[in-house]
Amino acid sequence: MSSVIPLRPGPARPDAASLIRDRILDAATDCLLEEGLDARLHAAIAERAGISRPTVYKYVGDQAAIVAAVLDRELDRFFGAAVPVLQRSDDLQAHLVSAIVFVVDYARDHALLQKALKEHPEIILPALTTESRPLVERVVGLFEEQLGRALGQSSPGGLDARAVAEWCYRIVISLATTPTAGLDRDGTRAYVERLIRLMALIEA
Repeated sequence: MSSVIPLRPGPARPDAASLIRDRILDAATDCLLEEGLDARLHAAIAERAGISRPTVYKYVGDQAAIVAAVLDRELDRFFGAAVPVLQRSDDLQAHLVSAIVFVVDYARDHALLQKALKEHPEIILPALTTESRPLVERVVGLFEEQLGRALGQSSPGGLDARAVAEWCYRIVISLATTPTAGLDRDGTRAYVERLIRLMALIEA
């Protein structure tokens, strides 16, 4: 479930308030891409979005709230894009390969994530690793049902959907955040297919 901060009370109707908030977050995303997490966001957002600084505070909040809301919206977009990919197959190996390839490519091509990893790894990496429990739970919720059906058909011993989903998460984070020569050389799908085949041999 998303942790995006609810709309703050304001004079606009709910639908109009949502549009204002989206405009603020669009401007915030552009500012973060151009200036990074150190940017003084309120003035820049107000100028870019054509609204006042108090309006930015009213509908989103302070600097930390803006960054959190942008990141949460990006996560919501990712999960929305991932669902159709995860529903394509109940074949376990095909499912794992497609899911991991999609998420790794999405993360490696995500301009804001890659900028943050490059400029502020001390902020981003803990959120993806040592402090990742909320994100892991969202990933498990996304993968678990489909993986459960795939596992029910293939029935490898000792595996359950939650364990496999967490395993996928850790592979994705490693490949998305660590320079990997084989991934760049061979392409994501070929690299992941070999990795999954190797893990299947070890499991057997």
